[in-house]
Amino acid sequence: MEEEIFIRYFNGSISSREEIELLDWTDAADENRQLFLEYRKIWDACLLRTDPEEPAIGFAQLLRNHLKTGKNFFHSSKRYFWLREMLKIAAVFFIAAGCMWLFYPYLHKTVPLYNRIEVPSGQRVKLTLPDGSLVWLNAQSKFTYPAVFDRKKRNVILDGEGLFEIAHNPKQPFKVETPGYTVEATGTQFDVYAYGNSSSFETTLIEGSVIVLDSIRHFSVNPGQQLFFNQISQRMELRKVNPDDYISWKDGYYFFNDIRFDEMAKRLGHYYNTQISINDPDVLTYRGTGKFRQWESITQIMDVVKSDMPFKYRYNKDTNELVIEKIKK
Repeated sequence: MEEEIFIRYFNGSISSREEIELLDWTDAADENRQLFLEYRKIWDACLLRTDPEEPAIGFAQLLRNHLKTGKNFFHSSKRYFWLREMLKIAAVFFIAAGCMWLFYPYLHKTVPLYNRIEVPSGQRVKLTLPDGSLVWLNAQSKFTYPAVFDRKKRNVILDGEGLFEIAHNPKQPFKVETPGYTVEATGTQFDVYAYGNSSSFETTLIEGSVIVLDSIRHFSVNPGQQLFFNQISQRMELRKVNPDDYISWKDGYYFFNDIRFDEMAKRLGHYYNTQISINDPDVLTYRGTGKFRQWESITQIMDVVKSDMPFKYRYNKDTNELVIEKIKK
């Protein structure tokens, strides 16, 4: 089986005839099936490299060496140690292979394969989707997308924060499904903040246009606008913002511009998977501006913030709980 057919299958550019040929080959022997699953793991690992826009280049080289030597990438070759380590330390988990096993009897029908990614605290991931769209995922985000998009739709599922740069195709709308809302676009760039355990939902549009839908309504958003919804107060607001303030995390920074401290605490809690409790009501009136590196710890950030606003805090690393208290005079 030629290596290019695997690449075309994984990046979504395979033809119907080639897909049938590949699946028939996979079905012909257990050894072929095992090899296919191993190649799938390697492709997913290539997506996590520094520049994941062209995983096919690294994958092709790895695949050629594998076919020549017949060695197992993850056990026999020291040359590919980075692959094993990347899969361990990135804490990003793919379920495409699991779906392959579960749904393999139906692959010749219409059951799609899905990838699921979970991004750990203090990290971010960049992906190229099957249609060529780009997505950056922020810390503590969960993202599910098909290995190959349907011809009529492009649907993905997000629980967290993602920055999307969508390949233009008006005949195939792109939809981001979140716990409460669906964001629809055909070719545009936008940020979605939609953690399942958050009371806030935001869509910030950089360019193009999007429509945000819930079960009964839809809202149009223009460039430089942000649709904000608070689930507790049921307050919906379409406000003018500087999009750069909301996408700096893509470049490894958390930037807060004149933001309420309680809102800053909520965001930091999501990014670092930390439960932050505020027992000092005076802190709630504080508005802060700051820029922090993504690799800094939650305590390092709090040490900087409290230099402008007097408070103290207790942090339990074992339970990921941080309590902010008033300084007693």
